[in-house]
Amino acid sequence: MLCKDQMINKIKIMKKIKALYYFGTALLMIVAASCNKDFKKLVPDSGDGAGDLDYKAPKVLYLIVDGARGTSVRDAANTTNIKSLVPNSIHTWTSISDTSRNDATNWADMMTGVKKEKHNVLNNTFTGNKLDQFPVIFDLVKSVEPDFRTASFASSNLFKEKLTNGASVSESFNNNDDATKDRIVNFLTNDSASIVVGQFSNVDAAGRLAGSGFDLSFPAYKAAIEKFDTQVGEILTALRGRANYSKENWLIIVTSNRGGQFTLPPIQDDKTLFSNTNANTFTIFHNPAYKFTFIGKPFLGNTYTGKAVRFKGDPEKSVGTVSAALSPNFNFGTNQDFTVSIKVKKGKPKDTGGGDYWYEWPSILGKRNTQGWGGSTAPGNPGWDIALFYNEWRLMIQGGEGNINGEEPAGRSFSGDTWHDLTFVVERKADGFRYLRMYTDGVKGLTNRNGGSRNSPNMDDYRIPGTPNFDNNAPMRVGFSPGELNGGKGYINVQLAELKVWKAAIPEKDIQTYSCDATMDESHPYYSFLVGYWPMLDGSGNKLKDVGGPYEADMTLSGVYAWEDFTNLICSPSNTNLGTLVPKNSDIPTQILSFFNIARQDKWGLDGRVWIAN
Repeated sequence: MLCKDQMINKIKIMKKIKALYYFGTALLMIVAASCNKDFKKLVPDSGDGAGDLDYKAPKVLYLIVDGARGTSVRDAANTTNIKSLVPNSIHTWTSISDTSRNDATNWADMMTGVKKEKHNVLNNTFTGNKLDQFPVIFDLVKSVEPDFRTASFASSNLFKEKLTNGASVSESFNNNDDATKDRIVNFLTNDSASIVVGQFSNVDAAGRLAGSGFDLSFPAYKAAIEKFDTQVGEILTALRGRANYSKENWLIIVTSNRGGQFTLPPIQDDKTLFSNTNANTFTIFHNPAYKFTFIGKPFLGNTYTGKAVRFKGDPEKSVGTVSAALSPNFNFGTNQDFTVSIKVKKGKPKDTGGGDYWYEWPSILGKRNTQGWGGSTAPGNPGWDIALFYNEWRLMIQGGEGNINGEEPAGRSFSGDTWHDLTFVVERKADGFRYLRMYTDGVKGLTNRNGGSRNSPNMDDYRIPGTPNFDNNAPMRVGFSPGELNGGKGYINVQLAELKVWKAAIPEKDIQTYSCDATMDESHPYYSFLVGYWPMLDGSGNKLKDVGGPYEADMTLSGVYAWEDFTNLICSPSNTNLGTLVPKNSDIPTQILSFFNIARQDKWGLDGRVWIAN
């Protein structure tokens, strides 16, 4: 028989079980009822410590400021409102934008979640864009939740006109940031929208003023950043003063669309993307539940030092060639395996409209009379050459039965103004076909063959069609070659070093091990298979000495060229890879979708990733 206290405790336990049963039943009814109504997916927040669950409606405030360099915002003394978000945030002062320097491309990245290679917004005219195929975040959300309420308030009329389709409310204010801020404050006070976007342009305008620039050393730019911080403070006050704020779970995003031009002191310029002031942004993802999560500048590679020739395009036509008598030693027929490796440091082309190191098709190395396509009838333009292809590189290969039209597989992307190793291997396998492998800094990948894409390079060996034979009477060459070029984007401006040609198919493990070495010696397992090795760091004169092959096939320099000292990083991450190491503009829509627990769909083709708090 139970005593009085035991009876009381049993009754209490039974009441709790009964209450939990009714709570669970009610919760299931609420979820079922909400499936086809206004977006009501709820994100659990921390409870009150007593075992109760407190569910809050997820909402996003997304503020974009044009032209605010991340390091300038970091170093500004009077940016207390922005920095108040940092303790509970995922944040970085070295996030990256596209290098094209125009607002439209970066806005499109930030609103669609894909990069320019997909949305094709290449300038502020929006000509030829593919926003119908890669819609903005408002349309993505509404394709899942048609009644989802969203709003956009833009200082720029162009932003409103081109990038706010699908928003429930969309207004612009003719480059008036104060009016934009006032409207956001008013809207947040009364409206129930779950995504609120604000775009501000006066920081960028201050950097462009005559006598000003994109650095805190310019008073107008510094004052504009501080004023934006004040505007952020007023918006945050309005947000936290909402009647239902305690029942809401806000993700607050504050970021810049790009930086702006400023010449860094030499000691701060490491020649990587992180020293490109135009691409330097800041990104803060704030939520009360987030722990302090700082994303710093990653390790960028080792230092490489020497003196190498700078090769330029027309009219300088800088070129180095092996003599006509010795060049036939670099023909390999239809069966011989061979490997070619070169180190390259890209400078800027004459036309940087596609990006600071964006090239369209100029060759930098090859054994071919002219680079590019040479006709579709035999013998075509037999040979091979490495050409710069957008931010990547392509191998032009042509010649032999079944390969008269040629092929142009492309390798992975690589950054500019630092050194990178490009290696390709042609290997005849047991099935009788010749196969191609391509490596960028020792990492395998083709980006436009066998289903490969620029975001997920194909890792398979590529079978070259037919019976390829690249033999010709052309000289072995480094530097300029006439042929397929596209104006200023086809003007080479590069330094080259460490050219090696092996009469063997170097295994992948050895390419991975030795690609980023500054030099090569006899310890290399395939040193005896060399047919040519040009360090290209002679430092003076008109010869590039062949120091490793059996032919002593020195190259003679001609055209206008100069020997230039360098001290740079080698094998630093590409811009594409950096996008996985620090936040980039196209990550933000993906982050928003994740916060709302909306699964990304394959058809959206999103390029962004989700960043997780500690």
